[in-house]
Amino acid sequence: NEYKSYLRSHGMISQLRKGLSRTSERTISTACNLFEVGKFTQPRSAGKYEPGQLFIHKKLDFRGVVLFPWVARVFDRDNEHFPANFDQKLKRGDKGSVAEINSQSYKFVVYYQVLMDFRDCPIISFQRDGISFLGQDTDNSKFYTIPGIDYSSHHDILPYIPSTEDPIDHNLFPKFFERRVDNGSMVTYQPTIKLHQFHQDNFDFLRLRDVHCQTTNGVKVTAYCFYMGQRRESQNLEHWWRYSIMIENVGDVTVQVRERTWSIYSSDDKKESVTGRGIIGLEPIIDPGNSFQYSSLVSLRSGSGHMWGTYLLERKDGRFINVTIPPFMLVSNFGDAKQTEEP
Repeated sequence: NEYKSYLRSHGMISQLRKGLSRTSERTISTACNLFEVGKFTQPRSAGKYEPGQLFIHKKLDFRGVVLFPWVARVFDRDNEHFPANFDQKLKRGDKGSVAEINSQSYKFVVYYQVLMDFRDCPIISFQRDGISFLGQDTDNSKFYTIPGIDYSSHHDILPYIPSTEDPIDHNLFPKFFERRVDNGSMVTYQPTIKLHQFHQDNFDFLRLRDVHCQTTNGVKVTAYCFYMGQRRESQNLEHWWRYSIMIENVGDVTVQVRERTWSIYSSDDKKESVTGRGIIGLEPIIDPGNSFQYSSLVSLRSGSGHMWGTYLLERKDGRFINVTIPPFMLVSNFGDAKQTEEP
């Protein structure tokens, strides 16, 4: 039923019933045809997927492979146990409000570091910059980007068994995985030492800790961020973070992003507001059931802070609505980076 719902939402059911493929087989829709890439397997309701698991992203429509898991705290503002006045205090700069968060205020959710298939770039609905890093030399550090690496929630993984020998088109795939065939002709992809080394070397800059989400006027916004390091700008040393946002249309009316407004608060009590047209130079149209994801950067002279904002969206019927971007913390302290996680 989960797979049929996915295919129906992407306009594939009618085509599949015409004999182009079967509903048990995952297909990619193009302007010309449908073609088989593999067969779905039963999604896991509990536990984690292993590195090497191939999947289709339920919301963003790309093929990918699991690199390794993270366990994140998800702060959902629709959670009845989330402190009612937490966001209001944070927006006023009341740092003491952070202490109000307790174990009932969030849920542990498994997210995965994933590698995406470049062949699906023409159809996916999000910015494809990948993950960004800063060099180690703070006086002359540069930004580095590894394209095609993203994060996926456990709930967005639709696992499948590939029917081709080249399931993922990415230059890191053959470096991170080794193809193996067992006696029963079952093909698996096992992690290599290079993948383990990549995980170990970049642990602090890759680890997903906290995820924040909120639904307003039929639109759900999910936000999370990562510390990148320090870089000298003119005579000032600045801390940099990369943040990712997913905008999901969970309502029944098509919307278009027209404007964004951000409020950025640093630990030294400096506040900055930024308003601009669209997001990352785009004004994406998001149909009901669809999503748009993007990433951007923010910097502060202090080593911590927080940010929040709103999107101005135009509905298909011409009405304008405001959608809240929930506050999330900007933290540079990795003292607890390898603390024990919830299994």
